[in-house]
Amino acid sequence: MEKPELVFSDLEGGRVFRSLSYAVTRELVAAYVDTVGDRNPLYQDPEAAKAAGLEANIAPPGLAAIYSRLSYLQDHAMPSGGVLAKQEFEFHRPIPVGETLTVTACVSESYVDKKDRKRVNFQIEAANQNGDTVTLTRLYAIWPK
Repeated sequence: MEKPELVFSDLEGGRVFRSLSYAVTRELVAAYVDTVGDRNPLYQDPEAAKAAGLEANIAPPGLAAIYSRLSYLQDHAMPSGGVLAKQEFEFHRPIPVGETLTVTACVSESYVDKKDRKRVNFQIEAANQNGDTVTLTRLYAIWPK
């Protein structure tokens, strides 16, 4: 089934999207590491993690951030022609392999700027199964429709 496009008129400030949950598995971390090329031993070597004082391997901090955009697009299609104007990341704590993360996106602001461009700002939080914030992403977009 085709997803409806996420249009500007549906992006009022305060809108919260359905949360997206996923498990941080060794396989997911390995796929991310292979794609990005970050070979930090804390991500895949249990002995290196123990030597660093960790109970388990951790995921690269960017892993949680990549699900930010997907969190508001899981039920919608992105219209073509948009521009990612800026994004900011805050990394709050390590992500041990085995945690389950829940990512929730909220429209923090939407408006038409002085150049008549449609602007949408998102704040997206990834939290672990205990409700502890792992990452906070701020995404600023110029919306196409």
